[in-house]
Amino acid sequence: MMQAMKVLALDFDGVICQSRAEVLRVAVDAWNGLGLDPGISEAMVMEETTAETLDRLVPLGNRAEDFGVALHILGAGLPVEDQDQYDEVREGLGQAWLHDFHNAFYETRRCRREEGLPGWLALHQPYDGFVDILRRRAGETTFAITTAKDGESVRLLLGFFGISDLFADRLILDKETGISKKIHLRVLSEKLKAPLSEITFVDDKLNHVESVAELGVRAVVAGWGYNTDRELEKAKSAGFVVASLEDVEDLLFS
Repeated sequence: MMQAMKVLALDFDGVICQSRAEVLRVAVDAWNGLGLDPGISEAMVMEETTAETLDRLVPLGNRAEDFGVALHILGAGLPVEDQDQYDEVREGLGQAWLHDFHNAFYETRRCRREEGLPGWLALHQPYDGFVDILRRRAGETTFAITTAKDGESVRLLLGFFGISDLFADRLILDKETGISKKIHLRVLSEKLKAPLSEITFVDDKLNHVESVAELGVRAVVAGWGYNTDRELEKAKSAGFVVASLEDVEDLLFS
């Protein structure tokens, strides 16, 4: 039987923060900065079909370099519809390509942030309904963040959203903690001396939830983030809890 929740571990992008606009702009700038082919114009970025295609591909990735994989698939017009097809394309690009895009993405984000912080912050929005729940339930459990994002961005955005006080700095586990959510949750368990069975983990990425299932944490899929009906139906079929902003408070705290 699952023990009572002692720790609520939250992904950041797609659970607390809506960052679609920022991610798209940074990824495209990084792509063009590397001189990758084909080039992506500002007009293409503004097309809703571009964003919609990326929305379909983003749930299949995990880290910053996956935005580059998505742009490669988009630019090449590759027929990628599922995780296996995506993974095949990703592997074919090679580790050097992925490493270069990863570094370019974060350097581009750093430059955008430092050159115009107010404008950069404005590209992000909190999921207000969920943030309201966190504020209302503060003190009932320990909140933590497990994210593939850089910690500097997360801390700035928590301040921008007015919820920095809800998260102890040492419990903001970012991309430097490890390459997978399994690593993040193990580190969190050790930091807090809390059994994994007492951690509830909320992430909008089905592939993240699937990867941590064997740890014994209680895993919940956030239905409001970076996923599509494809991921939500697959999650339900696999027996995972899929939460909406309307029922997540009861699912987590009742």
